[in-house]
Amino acid sequence: MGRAKASASRDELSRLSLDDDADAVRKRYEDNVEAQTRELEALVAVFAERTFGEDAEKIRSALESGETVELESDVSAPYPRIELALSVDMDDDACVRVICADGTLEVRALPMIFLDVTLPREYPSATGPIFMLRCDWLSSSHLSALCARLDAILEEETTRGEPVLFELAEYLQSNALREVLLNDDGALDLDASAPLGWGTSDDDDTSMTFEVDMRAIAMARDVQEAEFSILRADASARRRAFLDSTNNNCCVCLADDILGRDLRRPSGCQHCLCVDCVSRMASVHVRDGSVTRLICPKPGCSSTFSPLIMREVLSNEDYEKYDTMLLSKTLDAMPDLVYCPRCEHPVLEDEGDGTHCGRCPGCMYAFCTLCRDAYHPPSIECLNPQQKLAVLEARRVGDEKMSAEALRKYREDLADAAAQAYVTQKGRLCPTCGAGVVKNEGCNKMTCACGSYFCWLCGDKLSGDGYAHFRNVDGEEGTSACRLFDLEEIERFEREMANMHLNGGRGVNYGDAGPRGRPADIVQCIRCKAANGRFDNNNHVTCWACQTSFCAACRAVVPRGS
Repeated sequence: MGRAKASASRDELSRLSLDDDADAVRKRYEDNVEAQTRELEALVAVFAERTFGEDAEKIRSALESGETVELESDVSAPYPRIELALSVDMDDDACVRVICADGTLEVRALPMIFLDVTLPREYPSATGPIFMLRCDWLSSSHLSALCARLDAILEEETTRGEPVLFELAEYLQSNALREVLLNDDGALDLDASAPLGWGTSDDDDTSMTFEVDMRAIAMARDVQEAEFSILRADASARRRAFLDSTNNNCCVCLADDILGRDLRRPSGCQHCLCVDCVSRMASVHVRDGSVTRLICPKPGCSSTFSPLIMREVLSNEDYEKYDTMLLSKTLDAMPDLVYCPRCEHPVLEDEGDGTHCGRCPGCMYAFCTLCRDAYHPPSIECLNPQQKLAVLEARRVGDEKMSAEALRKYREDLADAAAQAYVTQKGRLCPTCGAGVVKNEGCNKMTCACGSYFCWLCGDKLSGDGYAHFRNVDGEEGTSACRLFDLEEIERFEREMANMHLNGGRGVNYGDAGPRGRPADIVQCIRCKAANGRFDNNNHVTCWACQTSFCAACRAVVPRGS
């Protein structure tokens, strides 16, 4: 009995010892779950800038079962695996020099670094977290150096049995750039094989080498992809800063203190316009059909507005017109594109063979791209507009009983031929888009609807603002013998201005007198001999042509200011 009692006592003691160990393990595990829960709440609150959306009990059960719990935040944390998207902190208004394949960049923001963490059941009491680093702008060498630095932090913090995720995230955000990623010159070298100071050097070789860590995942395939990711992040940061800015001015209406989100900028420049000015300007160009000239209004700037801005500031009807006209004018500006004379489908001319043959992909019609008639060999000359009119008239006479469709086609061809004949006699063809242009009045610098400039006299395409082509402009010799104004045009302008002056400020087409009334008499300028009117019996006359002040009675010059 005694032995049985002793044996029973030993079994009971053993069972009690096992129960004590189980209780200790259970207590340690519960403490780990509690610590992980508090750490996750802190991480979400700090890095997602929100409070945790799930209660502690639900998180505890998820940690115990390994299930996935969705967080109501910007941080995606499937338990017990966590993904933290960490931004690299930079000083305010400070730039980082980035050395890439094509030179050096100055950026104000860098892309995210993703820290993927798995929490073991023994974390944080007995072991540290398992982590990986990945991003699309750092090399494997840079990420391996960061992994080595995080290992050092883990080794230092894990011995105390305290949560360490916040320290890892804080280091990547605040210290990684300065301590690991930048070289001695304070620049980030994307093509560096290893960050200086984190490699191991051989005795015979002074170059730094670094063993790539398997936890370092570089998603950029080359330096060009990394550069693109950095430029995209920098552009997004600058865009956010611009939208949040308050002290802005519109370069058109000069309104100040405009919010950045109420301004629009053309693509390729930094000039800002308020939404109202962009809307009015776009509506005018759509109404006038000059959508290719819808550019930044700042002198010397030719940046265009993106279609997204146009869709925002225009009505649906005007935007459809804008889109259609822009496509049409873009196609018209292509030198090797013509329209099928049957179905008006755009057709690319056959290149290199000199046949000027166009094959319509819509109706399969083959035609001559010069005269737009049915295709003929280059040995046969194209009909001129007068010959076309004669052929069309003969065709009409020979077929009096035309169908409605044939009659419509005949009238279209007749109108096209008549327009070509008119342009041939009195107009010019734009050297860019080939459109016919007729000059009514004004200077010899012509502006086509496609936005290009050309000279009316010689037909050459003009570069820049076009005025360097003409001689005697601003006192300088031009690049050609062409004059900006013909003598006939100057005389017409002087007659118009003289008539307007003599009518008392009204135009020549008005029968009534202007606001100054009818002139008392007509006097001739003592310098340029232009006819001037004397009003209200006032002998002090200022010539409208040369601005000379003189006395109508004694014909003496009156000095300015007297």
